[in-house]
Amino acid sequence: MRMPYRKKALTLAVSLAACSMAAVPAQAEESDQVITLEELVVTAQKREQNIQDTPISMTAFNAEALESQGVSNIADVSQYIPNVQITESPGGSTGATIGIRGSVTINPAVTWEPTVGVYVDGVFVAKNVGGLFEVAELERIEVLRGPQGTLYGKNTVGGAINLVSRKPGEEAGGTVKLSAGNYNYTEAFVSVDSGRIGDMAQFNIAVNKRDRDGFYENNSTAALAADEFKVLDSTAARFAALLDLTDDVELYYTYDMSDKENTPSFGQFDPNGARIKRKEVGNLDGTRFDTSESEGHALHLSWDATDNMTVKSITSYREMKFHDYSDYDAHAVPFVPFVIGGTLYAVTQFHAERQFETDQVSQEFQLVGTAGPVDYVVGAYYLNEDTTANNPFHYSGATMQNLYGVKGDSYALFGQADWHIDDAWTLTAGLRWTKETKEAWIQHDDPTDPLYTGTGTYGGSFYVPETEESWDNVSPMMVVSYLWENGINTYFKVSQGWKAGGFNGEAASVAVFVNPYDEEKVTSVELGMKSRWLDNRLQANVAIFQDNTKDMQISHFLGAYSDVRNAGEATVSGLELELLGQVSESVTANLNYGYLDAGYDSFKDAAGVEQKDVQKYRYAPKNTLSLGVEYVKPVAAGELRARLDYSFNDDHYVYDDPANAEATKVEAYGLLNGRVSIADMPVGNGQLLEIGFWGKNLTDEEYRLTGIPVVAVDFGTFDTQVVGGANYYGDPRTFGADLSFKF
Repeated sequence: MRMPYRKKALTLAVSLAACSMAAVPAQAEESDQVITLEELVVTAQKREQNIQDTPISMTAFNAEALESQGVSNIADVSQYIPNVQITESPGGSTGATIGIRGSVTINPAVTWEPTVGVYVDGVFVAKNVGGLFEVAELERIEVLRGPQGTLYGKNTVGGAINLVSRKPGEEAGGTVKLSAGNYNYTEAFVSVDSGRIGDMAQFNIAVNKRDRDGFYENNSTAALAADEFKVLDSTAARFAALLDLTDDVELYYTYDMSDKENTPSFGQFDPNGARIKRKEVGNLDGTRFDTSESEGHALHLSWDATDNMTVKSITSYREMKFHDYSDYDAHAVPFVPFVIGGTLYAVTQFHAERQFETDQVSQEFQLVGTAGPVDYVVGAYYLNEDTTANNPFHYSGATMQNLYGVKGDSYALFGQADWHIDDAWTLTAGLRWTKETKEAWIQHDDPTDPLYTGTGTYGGSFYVPETEESWDNVSPMMVVSYLWENGINTYFKVSQGWKAGGFNGEAASVAVFVNPYDEEKVTSVELGMKSRWLDNRLQANVAIFQDNTKDMQISHFLGAYSDVRNAGEATVSGLELELLGQVSESVTANLNYGYLDAGYDSFKDAAGVEQKDVQKYRYAPKNTLSLGVEYVKPVAAGELRARLDYSFNDDHYVYDDPANAEATKVEAYGLLNGRVSIADMPVGNGQLLEIGFWGKNLTDEEYRLTGIPVVAVDFGTFDTQVVGGANYYGDPRTFGADLSFKF
């Protein structure tokens, strides 16, 4: 479907000119009968700032917006943010594929570095596998677009997602929420604040339990095969303690956990050229389970050393276990015949089991302060991670053992300073030095196997007990911003992002494994504007940018494993527009639009042949759009709240190789979500009740999210052909009701 509003939206965006940002509707406040937009405070630059004063292309959601827009994990927010793609990784519902401005890591192997960093209360989460874990109670989500090299714990080329949990309240109380919906969906949420205990401490504990039947049936009679696809069984919990040790020293401890016992997503077979049509029943013998466990401890220590300087320490430990068993051939039997050009091919069995365990320890020190006209942040960062993978493939009835692991150390020194030259001009400069070292090992089958040669091909026996490599980088950043007399903030930003090299855990031979792929670097230029008009009733933020990538890391899917290499260079240009308006005392509306023009400047295959005009750019839809309207009105029983959101995603590819790309292509789709509630109904002495009704994908749109190419083999010549895709579709229409009690 082609959207007639595209040219209009682009013309409007260009006419407004320069940058990004914008909170999703916050409610209006009245001052002397003047209706204005609320301010939203963020911590994107390690200090509290009004989002409109932050020279970064970013979007933030407060707790009210997360509830009204039905956000239950980080994948949900991508519907509402320009140039952001967050989907489940193929085969499962607990791993995340995250792309911002076309920067993406599509391979879920744990040896990869993410292009987008995910942070929980300032702590970097090292692996995207299991990345759709849930945090029991969020205060805010901040999504930063573009390279984040200076201030963040891990240098990333695409952006950062900050999950900020709610701190314990000073008053004793809590919330109980019960939900139910179609597909036997149930949810129970409890959060309790201790209130201030003496003059020193306050605590909070929150627990969330969600269950749902699968969306699709599995008719397979194979032993251990799941009965349904995408069953949900999720538990999340969080404990937080805030202690004032002295008037100047604050200690904040958090513990979070997430446990999912799901079943895999439905990889339905779509032959090449098939139109998108979601099936309701499958027959996959290799679909079994999709589970993950994660937990983390974080200790924040803050010391106000002087009136103008604060010393901060963040110490953390996180661990994650992920185990799934999925069917990637999208068929029920080991051999399915295909006649291609008069030659008989067969789709063969391809099941994969992934069992990952990772532990990480990090330590960050920050010095945040002000010296005259200069605000500054300087710090040091250390991350140690240890990951092991047991990743056997079950191919045509045979099992190929595939074990690998990586240990990594990352060290960094960073600093950023804002020099407020006068009331209008601010010059910001930042610099980050990073050094990363990785030790990796791999084992296919058993080195005592009589067939072991040490140089076998994929599926044969070979073993590398340890190989090591180091990378280092210096990433600069500079921003010049100007605050106009009417409050419009404009800025020009140049920044670099960097991603370390690594080792391919799916390597086909010793030679491939011991030769790591190189680091990747992105240089970004951005021009932005953040503004408010009409007596603070209209907010308009816009960014135009160009990102240049060198030594792009590409994972090339080859049927049963992936080849990883630095394929070339790319340029991505684009625009991000975010409008928020207080239409009346009761009505708030927003429009967010993103435009991407992505292409390769060079893309060389394994033989060094230039393929830039053939290969497809991944996760880079040309147009993304979201429209939202919220209505809030006092009524006799409390407050009526109603919200409707529409989001649009343009055509895009999830693989670079033309055959793989076409078999799994995501065609343009639009989603409609809504929620209506009566809130703040008094039911006692200070207690409040809320009843809400919600729906997602209200039009029951059928749309692909991602996929894996399905390959057939000619057993005479061993020639292979892509015959279609095991494609994964977005959720069907869901709806339900909430009952919330605050005390």
